[in-house]
Amino acid sequence: MNRPYRIALLVTSLTVSAGIAAPLTAQAVTPSAPATIEVSGSGEAKATPDRALIYVGIQTRGRTAAIAGQENAKLATAVLDAVRVAGIARDQIGTMNYSVSPSYRYYPDGRKPELTGYDATNTVRVEVRNLELVGKVIDASLGAGANNISGLSYYASQLEATKREALGNATTDARLSAEVMAKAAGGTLGALVTLSSQMAESPRPYPVMQSMVLRGKSADEATPMVAPSEQTVNATVVGRWQFVPNAPR
Repeated sequence: MNRPYRIALLVTSLTVSAGIAAPLTAQAVTPSAPATIEVSGSGEAKATPDRALIYVGIQTRGRTAAIAGQENAKLATAVLDAVRVAGIARDQIGTMNYSVSPSYRYYPDGRKPELTGYDATNTVRVEVRNLELVGKVIDASLGAGANNISGLSYYASQLEATKREALGNATTDARLSAEVMAKAAGGTLGALVTLSSQMAESPRPYPVMQSMVLRGKSADEATPMVAPSEQTVNATVVGRWQFVPNAPR
């Protein structure tokens, strides 16, 4: 009477054991990914400006728009000729921001504004590739009839070598930081995994305020020039290196 019961119990036990073992054998052991260190670095390099941009303003007033424009054209021609005589090639000179607009007299009592004439404004852009000519160009322009120097800025024309120097400095900075982190974490820096860079926008010509030029000067007074300051090029890199733990003692 008891034998059939014992057999059924044995079969049931084997079935349960098989059900427990199956999930255990199906689990795979995944090796952990090697540790890495990722860090950013920054660097900069200096460039000495070798070019200048001068913006020469010419403003005239006339009873009519035509008269104002004709007078402005005559002065602009004189300024262009003077700049070329000062040593600037024609392809380094251009006209920009030309306009003719009416001029009014306004009354505080609310009366209708009165048309008094027309103003013609013209700006001549001069690129100077020899900085020793900057003062000479300004003096020649004002002497030929220009009303003001509306802008003077310096810039470096060759920046490729400076950009590469900044990138090298940024890469060195990133690696040094990564080595410090690896040592502090109990290991050393391994092989480079990835390295990317980002250059900052190239420095634009920076303005130099020349108060004497802006307010005018006597004909026999030379325009004083301020020596251009260095321009800075910035770079950033992001590097990722393998981390090698120290061997256990």
